Amino acid sequence: MGIRDVAAAAGVSPTTVSHALSGARAINPDTRARVLREVERLGYTPDPQARGCGRRGRTRSGSSAT
Repeated sequence: MGIRDVAAAAGVSPTTVSHALSGARAINPDTRARVLREVERLGYTPDPQARGCGRRGRTRSGSSAT
């Protein structure tokens, strides 16, 4: 069970699910309610280790030449 499953069930994008769960962005209250209803129905729980995996260009790791 992943965020994509919740998104498909709620008829929204995975990004919208993320925003609904984190509260990081304003989304329509009806959409948030629909997402949260599907989260509850499906028993979805976010994986804390997956947090940030989809972020592109925001890592601090890398290599440097010396």
